[in-house]
Amino acid sequence: MSKNKPVIGISSSVVDHNGIPSVHLHEKYILSVQEAGGIPFVIPLGPKEMTEIWVSMCDGLILSGGEDVDPFSYGSNPEPGLRKTKRQRDTTENHLIEAAYKEEKPIFAICRGIAMLNTALGGTVIQDIETAIEEPIKHYQKAARPTPTHDVTVSENSMLYDLVGSSNIQVNSMHHQAIGKIAPALQAVAHAPDGVVEAVEGKESQKPMIIGVQWHPEEMALENETMLRIFERFVRECKSEF
Repeated sequence: MSKNKPVIGISSSVVDHNGIPSVHLHEKYILSVQEAGGIPFVIPLGPKEMTEIWVSMCDGLILSGGEDVDPFSYGSNPEPGLRKTKRQRDTTENHLIEAAYKEEKPIFAICRGIAMLNTALGGTVIQDIETAIEEPIKHYQKAARPTPTHDVTVSENSMLYDLVGSSNIQVNSMHHQAIGKIAPALQAVAHAPDGVVEAVEGKESQKPMIIGVQWHPEEMALENETMLRIFERFVRECKSEF
């Protein structure tokens, strides 16, 4: 029996909704996966034994955006610019990444997700861009979420370049953290004008596909063919053959 559409697991968080702790995920992730031909599956927070089962049910994993990554996750102390964290989410996503990596399932990391992917594989995080680097550009836009607001330079020898078809693209930007030391298994393939890493890929050329971007392509994908292509490629990579 074959599946026409792969199941894509998407990590989530928990927020307070009318005094009730509730599973939280922006709808644009779900819509972008559907538009790209996948079946979205929202993954809640949970213990390691559950994350292993959830990953086994999915053909690929998307790490979504959200809270700051807790410095505990990469062996550092909190700096003054650190904002809200959720250690339970960090723990869950660490286990999700570990399981997906072990089962050789594609991973697509977005915004917070790229930082979480990097730390899970041995890297670090810049806790606050404005206080950590000289002459930063504005990375947390006031424009509407789908609106691109700054340039990104893409390495020509990368999968991302093949997808976007250019060494220079414009992206939206809603973050104040960024990748610090890059994990050994990853390589930087795109940068903002101030040097902030905007995208990474797995170093191994063979499958599975591992890609992370610092912007929010899910906010742009329904009206931007270039951003939709990233989701479409990811969904294709997740298709299982039986």
